[in-house]
Amino acid sequence: EPYNANFNKDKVINKGFSAAFKELTLSIITTKDQYKIKSTKLDEIKYLIESFEINNESFLEKKYIANFNVNFNKKRTLNFFEKKNIFPSLKKNKDFLTILIFIDNDKNQFFLYEKNPFYENWNSINEKYFLINYVLIDEDLDNIKLINENKENIENYQFDEIIKKYDLDDYIISIIFKNKKKLRILSKFFFDKKLKIINHVYNDVDLDNQNKLKSLIFQTKVNHEDLWKSNNLINTSLKLPINLQLDSKDTLKIVNLEKEMDKVDLIYDYYVTSISNKNLNFKVIFNGSPKQFLNIMSERNIKIDIENEIWKVK
Repeated sequence: EPYNANFNKDKVINKGFSAAFKELTLSIITTKDQYKIKSTKLDEIKYLIESFEINNESFLEKKYIANFNVNFNKKRTLNFFEKKNIFPSLKKNKDFLTILIFIDNDKNQFFLYEKNPFYENWNSINEKYFLINYVLIDEDLDNIKLINENKENIENYQFDEIIKKYDLDDYIISIIFKNKKKLRILSKFFFDKKLKIINHVYNDVDLDNQNKLKSLIFQTKVNHEDLWKSNNLINTSLKLPINLQLDSKDTLKIVNLEKEMDKVDLIYDYYVTSISNKNLNFKVIFNGSPKQFLNIMSERNIKIDIENEIWKVK
């Protein structure tokens, strides 16, 4: 922010709050719901903020520069989205093996690496709020040979021989078909052992125009982000009550459980319902199914005995 006679730090802080809210919503709200929060007022944003800190303040060349870390209150924020009829998604970053094939039907040629404008420019388009990390396949002559052998049936080709060379199980295959000034982008997503396909058509495309090319790559990535978010939606209308019991003398286990529950976005709330010299009981409000809860706890090395109505943390 310019540092002059009109400098007002409160205005700068408010600007930071608005920027943080925008980054948060872009990372967890699908494009189709963005318009519902476009006119959110500053007072509404402030109500959602739990804490903030300003780091690395400096004054250089008549400019105020600082880093803002803004923490939003999970419960208030989820309630805010629910009132707007928005299901946000988990802020879940993910690595995807990525294959980009450019097919120029005008020239009857395909390009995998060199002269593939998408492969060459793909990783130059990125935003802080993007959740997908694209791991592009290495340049390999065998890959070109395999695709060439299957180019007549490329939309149905499984790509297994290429994918098995890498350690990543989940992948995105985008096949870009060019017909004169029309472009069709077919993307195959494989994650959680499921295959999903999206298809978008663009008219009046000029791939020689660098700005238009980058805009097209950006839009394609936004489409990918939306699909990934849609797979990780938090159903805030579903509030499953779960009763957990621990040994009240096992302080370390209690502290660890609370620490891990704080990290779980699907846990809407939790609180102590009773405590005795023998047991401590928690009530957990979970935005999902019992199976999801148990899987998440298991991933965090928290084992739960579910034989009785009140589940016990081992």
